[in-house]
Amino acid sequence: MNKNRTPIPRLRLIPEIWKYQAFTKFLLVVLLSLIRAAALFLLHMTGRVAVSSGDYRFLFRTWQGALILVLFVAVLFFYVSLDLNVKILYAGNVLKGTAEPVRATVKRALRALPRFLNPDGIGVTLYIALIAPLVGAGLKISLTKDLQVPSFISSVIAATPLYSVLYAVLLTAFAVVGIAHIFCLHGVLLDGLSIRTSRWYSRELMRKHWKAFLFWNIRYGLSMLLLTALEIALFFLAPLTLAGTLFAGVSDVAAIRFLTILILLSGSVLTGLVSSLVTPFYVLRITILYREYSQGTRIAIPPRHARGRRNPVPLAGLVCIGVFATVSLSSLMAQNFDTYFPRETTTKIISHRGGGSEAPENTVAGLKTAIALGAFGSEIDIQRTADGFYVVNHDANFQRVARDGRTPAEMTLSEVRRLRVQGSDSPVATLEEMLDAAKGHLLLFVELKGDTADAQMCDDVVQIVKKRDMLQQVVLISMKYDVIDYIETWYPEVMSGYLTFFGYGDFSKLNCDYLGIEEQSATPSLIDASHAEGRKVLVWTPNTLDAQEYFLTSKADAIITDNVVQANKIVNRLNARNDFERILSAFRW
Repeated sequence: MNKNRTPIPRLRLIPEIWKYQAFTKFLLVVLLSLIRAAALFLLHMTGRVAVSSGDYRFLFRTWQGALILVLFVAVLFFYVSLDLNVKILYAGNVLKGTAEPVRATVKRALRALPRFLNPDGIGVTLYIALIAPLVGAGLKISLTKDLQVPSFISSVIAATPLYSVLYAVLLTAFAVVGIAHIFCLHGVLLDGLSIRTSRWYSRELMRKHWKAFLFWNIRYGLSMLLLTALEIALFFLAPLTLAGTLFAGVSDVAAIRFLTILILLSGSVLTGLVSSLVTPFYVLRITILYREYSQGTRIAIPPRHARGRRNPVPLAGLVCIGVFATVSLSSLMAQNFDTYFPRETTTKIISHRGGGSEAPENTVAGLKTAIALGAFGSEIDIQRTADGFYVVNHDANFQRVARDGRTPAEMTLSEVRRLRVQGSDSPVATLEEMLDAAKGHLLLFVELKGDTADAQMCDDVVQIVKKRDMLQQVVLISMKYDVIDYIETWYPEVMSGYLTFFGYGDFSKLNCDYLGIEEQSATPSLIDASHAEGRKVLVWTPNTLDAQEYFLTSKADAIITDNVVQANKIVNRLNARNDFERILSAFRW
């Protein structure tokens, strides 16, 4: 094997890569903070504290909203430039054997920004930022690398065969497009091509070499799996096994806790450092392939040419600081063990659409099932009929649940009551029936749903709830922020909750009592910020075992789920954890 093909030349790049990573991340944090401040200023000018899925139309109706959209696109451009283009330029320097100051590389990346301010450049930027993460192929940026389709949408896709096929075809098409144009940025940044020409050139290279590229990607994927296994073995399993052997028979609980925390915390730090190298080395390898495919010859990493006297990186000092911080934090967590690693989960379980998947959807029978399962609460959906009554139904019409394509607003109550929910003899329930079934048993989260969710619905439902003396047992929720704001403004004595699946701004300051966050947006920082503002947090709709365990060990007040039985089993298991399992759960968060 060619000695230049060994990992050694790449390993020598690690300190320099970390330096690049630290500098560009610092710049991105500063730029993101400035842009965030500008966006919040524009939001506050419109009287809002946040823009979210239930209050986004102003973005297209006001000049402030238009500027916020421009700022959002600017963020994506800066991330592509500083988080990706800098890596490509750096890889080009490595292959030329030159050592360029970090600031000079960053300046070159920023100077290239205007070349992307055209339809082709905007398309490439949006693909990298928004499509590549969903596809899981091609170059990505750190800001959106974990972007996913919201689970409430993906669950519908998975449950409908036609949607599943169409979605798979769409992702495949996007993946082919991404792979075919994976060298587009290289042609622009390294060879000075226009974006359109570079796209054509990338397609030509991939047409000739797609088999070799596919084979390399398979090897790369296997190497990543091996790297992950090595990280787990070296940073976690081996130290924990050694510690277990050394502490066998030791009764000092505090010492065992401290050592376990120290090992897991240190392993997390080391894993983070290794992970920070994955993308730069991936970009370097893609750059090598670009040169090899272009030139038709094998490319090796040449010796670096020094750029003069260098100031030594105070690596030893940074290591000492890192070790001191890790040991100090481990000691603090061990001394306050029950605070950082709670003995029992306090997150409650709310059944989705009545009794979740354990009973017919949105029925009295489903609500009784939720009560029997010991659920803290139950969520239902209501809509108004043509004659002004409120019935329980989730979809716009009754087609899925009762094989009737009419909407509640097109039917009278007597017509609705003749329907039967699929898979049962249960009629479509009324709001009053659900309130009567829930009274004295659980908290009922009533979602004001569909086109009839308006001020009239708010007024009517509040009076119905008050008539039954259930203000302390009912939370009115909606995806329409204006509806929730109306309730909070005119009926402050009524508990309300705003459901959202995306947004930007000070979510925690929205005018509501409960903030319902879609699971992929429910970050620890958002939960903490909401609690700091006195708002409770609901996470919807974690249904998988992994997602339920994740959020049941979080600081969320409750999860809304279809799988109540499974969630109960997880709660019982979590409450029976030993010290080690409690620590693992916390580090997982």
